[in-house]
Amino acid sequence: MESVIKWHTGDIKEVGEYIVTLLDGTVSLDYYARPCYDGKLKPMNYTKDSIIAWCKVSDIKPYKE
Repeated sequence: MESVIKWHTGDIKEVGEYIVTLLDGTVSLDYYARPCYDGKLKPMNYTKDSIIAWCKVSDIKPYKE
C-alpha cells in the first residue's frame, strides 16, 4: 500500500498536531495551540516563519492490509 502526504501551505487555522516541513528541509511534528497570553494560533516547537508546509496528522489515513 502506498501512502501520500498532501502538503499544504499558508496559515494553519485549527488547533491540532501537524507534520511540518521546515526551511532547512527537515520534517518534524508540531502542535498548534492558542497560548493563554494572546489567544492567537501558534506552533509550539518552531517559529511560524520556519514552517513552509504542513499536513494535519488526523488527515493521514492509517495503514490497512
